[in-house]
Amino acid sequence: MITLGRIGLALSALLGTASGAAATPTGDAMRGWVQTHAIALPACPSMSSRADFGAMANMIGDARVVALGEPVHGAHEPLAFRNCLFRYLVEERGFTAIAIESGLHESRRLHDYAAGGSGDVRDLARTGLTWGFGRFPENIELIEWIRAYNLDPRHKRKVAFYGIDMSGGDADGAWARGRSTLDNGIAYLARAAPIKSAPVRKAVVPFLDHFSVPAYLGLDDRERERLRRAIAAMLGFFDANRAALIAASSPADYAWARQDIVAARQLQTLFDVSRAPSVDGVLRPGDYRADAVRDAAMAENARWALDRAGAGGRMLLFAHNGHIMNARTRGGIWSIYSRPPAAMGVHLRRTFGRDLLIVGASSAGGRGGRAIKPGTVDAVLASTGVPHFMIDFRSTTPAWLFREQSISVNYDTENVIRPRQAFDGLVYFDRLTASRSIR
Repeated sequence: MITLGRIGLALSALLGTASGAAATPTGDAMRGWVQTHAIALPACPSMSSRADFGAMANMIGDARVVALGEPVHGAHEPLAFRNCLFRYLVEERGFTAIAIESGLHESRRLHDYAAGGSGDVRDLARTGLTWGFGRFPENIELIEWIRAYNLDPRHKRKVAFYGIDMSGGDADGAWARGRSTLDNGIAYLARAAPIKSAPVRKAVVPFLDHFSVPAYLGLDDRERERLRRAIAAMLGFFDANRAALIAASSPADYAWARQDIVAARQLQTLFDVSRAPSVDGVLRPGDYRADAVRDAAMAENARWALDRAGAGGRMLLFAHNGHIMNARTRGGIWSIYSRPPAAMGVHLRRTFGRDLLIVGASSAGGRGGRAIKPGTVDAVLASTGVPHFMIDFRSTTPAWLFREQSISVNYDTENVIRPRQAFDGLVYFDRLTASRSIR
């Protein structure tokens, strides 16, 4: 690990104005601070390569949850970095789980496979990862590595894989596969308590075909309340009959089936504040409500996943910067929102406090060689000329870290954040290239 400040005069010629922006006292101070405090990171092209992340591990310390961000979905570099870092954290720091921004219910298939279950990983990933993430070979590599680690008899403590996003997600915004949460809960109770659970199962069945945004919007208020009560009754049945249900199945089956009903409750809350998916995809002022529900649900699911790890469990949580940040979503395309919604990181910070480390990601590399926006956090980090490094915002407290700054999102928009509030630190990539898509 090389502290960039120790590189000395070799960097001084590179620390001019970012992307042609006029120099300002704030900009100069930011660049100077980055030059002094940034630490170069090792290259690690795949999980078959070992890399020393000792400096980053020192940053992590005893944190039980490390929330690691990516500036855009589907870029190879953040995914590969996540994989290499996770291997190091498992082998050297005792981490026991990874959770990613993908549907919770669907992830059971990959959770079981990673634990040693049967199946073809690519087939399982197509249905076990939402938002199309099963296309990315880095995700396949991650799951295969976890499985190999778990199957090695030398490793007594096993490693778990989870999705923590709301279930049934897809690009069209309809959440049309969300009913799988209720289907699984019903099927589980029909096996574990076929007679006793019949009333609570019967109350939910009439609503199965209405469990998507478009179909749910066709229900009147009285029908929605009936569904709400039916879901609550099913969850209550799980809690009141926990011991008997576990005895008739297994602790794992019980835990996953119960969380499916929690996921169904999350979805109904989302449906209540959603509008019909629009063809133009343009955001509306009231859409903040759906974002707020989703991020709160992701935090709830992340807490569940960590609870499953038991005493001493430690988890790497990987999601978009816009979810892991301890901030409200502001700026860019979200400026239209009538109220900025709290990201998942806000909820996690309230729960875990100092047991949570939030590390975002930044890059100057954009799709099609798009120039980085001058004056942004990304431009300041790019001015070092160093391809890959990390920076810990907690080491000192320069004033600019507490001022509003812009950080790029998805190549073509931005979030407005106070860096020290939103993140404990950042990892920087000098470029982003598309992940190879698997058919």
